[in-house]
Amino acid sequence: MRIEILQTHHQRKSFNCEQDDLNKFIKQYASQHQKSGTSKTYVAVDHASNVIGFYCLSSTSIGFDLVDTVLTKRLPRYPLTCVVVGRFAVDKVTQGQGIGKVLLAHALKQVSKVAQIIGVNFVVIHAKDQKAMEFYQRFGFISLTSNPLTLIYPVNEIPNFN
Repeated sequence: MRIEILQTHHQRKSFNCEQDDLNKFIKQYASQHQKSGTSKTYVAVDHASNVIGFYCLSSTSIGFDLVDTVLTKRLPRYPLTCVVVGRFAVDKVTQGQGIGKVLLAHALKQVSKVAQIIGVNFVVIHAKDQKAMEFYQRFGFISLTSNPLTLIYPVNEIPNFN
């Protein structure tokens, strides 16, 4: 398995994570979002370039008052800069094999690279459901009190991947 930025030669037709919106995104919209600069899609591919998992990165900000005070010490009291890890999925055939963990580590590594160039306070994830929320919490993501399905991770706590 290798992880690459989405390209036209990546085989997406057979991808099925059993969530219609995510299947449709990778098959029909990911390339458009990438070309427009809306998000960048990273794909995990097998030896034949079949997509077996993917995630997207984009930028956003989050209101200072939405984040628990323990995480905002020494931060300015205006919207906090963030990178969103979104549209995260693994093909049903390869679920349970640790691909999600590898993709998440790759995403954090990419955010760490971005944070060396521009200011970024947090990684944000909008979990689809309770199961997804629990997956991210296992890796240290913290649910916002105001919306538990929105989770954050302080960029300054991302492990050093160098």
